[in-house]
Amino acid sequence: MPASWTDVEALVKHLFEAGLQPDRQELVDLAFAEDANDDVIDALDSLNGKPVPSLESLKQQLEANKQI
Repeated sequence: MPASWTDVEALVKHLFEAGLQPDRQELVDLAFAEDANDDVIDALDSLNGKPVPSLESLKQQLEANKQI
């Protein structure tokens, strides 16, 4: 089941606001550490291993993967 973008954004927004470009593993680790729901974890796990340059880029990647 696709994740809610609102849930994903709430979990990771602070990373991008801090100027970071997290990769898939960092995002998945954060989701586990914050006890995110399984749909959010699965969505983040669908990313490739490259750093994500922005919140908008993350949203586009998740939409392309049909995860949100």
